[in-house]
Formats: sequence, structure tokens, C-alpha cells
Amino acid sequence: MQLLRIAAITSNLESRGSLRTVSIELRKQLCEIGRRMYDRQFCAANEGNLSCRLSDNEVLCTPTLHCKGFLEPDDLCTVDLQGNQLSGNRRRTSEILLHLEIYRQRPDVRAVVHCHPPHATAFAVAREPIPMGVLPEPEVFLGEVPLAPYKRPGTQEFAETVVPFVHKANTIILCNHGTVSYAADLEHAFWMTEILDAYCRILLNARQLGRVNWFTPKENRELLDLRLQWGFNDPRVAAGTPDDQLAEHPVSAEYWKQLGAARRAFPRS
Repeated sequence: MQLLRIAAITSNLESRGSLRTVSIELRKQLCEIGRRMYDRQFCAANEGNLSCRLSDNEVLCTPTLHCKGFLEPDDLCTVDLQGNQLSGNRRRTSEILLHLEIYRQRPDVRAVVHCHPPHATAFAVAREPIPMGVLPEPEVFLGEVPLAPYKRPGTQEFAETVVPFVHKANTIILCNHGTVSYAADLEHAFWMTEILDAYCRILLNARQLGRVNWFTPKENRELLDLRLQWGFNDPRVAAGTPDDQLAEHPVSAEYWKQLGAARRAFPRS
């Protein structure tokens, strides 16, 4: 019996040690993603915030009023899923409620990236839906990118703006604000932001040249099939969306009118 107790204690200590190691590595990775986000000019001054799950009810996040390009592991905070700060010398980001709403809605999500990438945020300010059916990479890796309504940042009302879309997308445009991307890890969540902003930059450049050419329905279907092969879920499959409607924003088009959103710069001809 004594040996069993010792074994249990040893196992528990080893488990705690393993969790500490994971926490240290995640802290380092979060700081690295923060530097990359700042270097890419996705956030100015102290803008943007990052988080990742440590456990079912504990989340590691960036502090408020701190430049993401100069984060150190000890600067980071932990909170529970209700937003209560559990640790950290600095106050947690005021926009953690957005992250926590995503974690509550999506238990599979382990990391959230929120920032203001300039080209994608231009679409957010113009309330111009992100065109579908133009470039392979966003079709395969992003799918539809919905527009969520504007609410004051840092509030629960703001956090809940993503709820209608969070199960149907991995990246969302926040009207008059920025973007949020989420995935199984920080690296992939950040990739979504990079892909989106690169795509928006290409769209704006192409528009200056005069026009954007669109994929055919058959080409859209081929890219959707490729998206599924890569392991991404897509609501257009469950909905049985026909080929000629795949690029018509089936997830978010019904919300455009109330947002004042419309395809003004990129109308489909």
C-alpha cells in the first residue's frame, strides 16, 4: 500500500512537471508569434492579443497595454474561462472575453489570434465581404470568412458577435475593428491571419489593375473537394450547396443587410 501511495505521488509529480514544461514552451511560442505579428505590422503599439489553452479551464494570454513585439514569457497571464485572472504580474488583455467565447463555443480550439492586419482590416472598415472563388489558397485554407457586427471592444456583447459564425469558419472579420483566427495551435491560427491579409492585399492590387477574374463553378467545387481532402470541415458540404452557389457566401450573406455590407468594390459580374 505504501508503495502504491509513493507511485501515485511520483506519477502526480511527473504529470505536474510535464504540464509545467508544456506551459513554458507555450509561453515561448506565444511570445514568438507576438513578435511575428508585430513584424508583419498586423498590430501597432499595444494592439492585438493572443491566447492558448493550458487546460479545460485555464487559458494563457497576453497582458493589456504591452507591445506584442517585445513580449517575454513572464509578461503573460493566465485566466479561467470566466475571465478571472489566475496569475501574472500584469493585467490580462481587456479583449480576452472574445477569446473565451470562442473557447466555450469550440472545445476543439486551442489557440486564438486577434489583430488588425491592415489589408484585411480595410475590408472590415469598408464592410466589404471577402470575395470567394478567386484564389486557391484562401479557398482551401480559409473557406468563407464572415463579417461580424461591430460592438465596443472588450465587452461581452463584442465577444458574442462571433457566435453565429464560430462553428462555420476559422477566421472572422470584425467590422470596423480587425480579425480573429482560431485553430488547434498558435502557429496555425496565425497562418490563417497571414493567408487572409495576403489575399486581401492581392485583391486590392488586382482591383487597381482594373478587374478580378473568378473561378468557374466547377473550379470552385474542385477546390472545395481539395479543402476536404486536407481535413477541413466546411458547412457548404452539409448544406448541400450547389456548385453555382459555392462562392456566394452561404454562411454570412443573410447578415449583410443589417451590417450595411455589400459587394461594392468586388461585385460579381
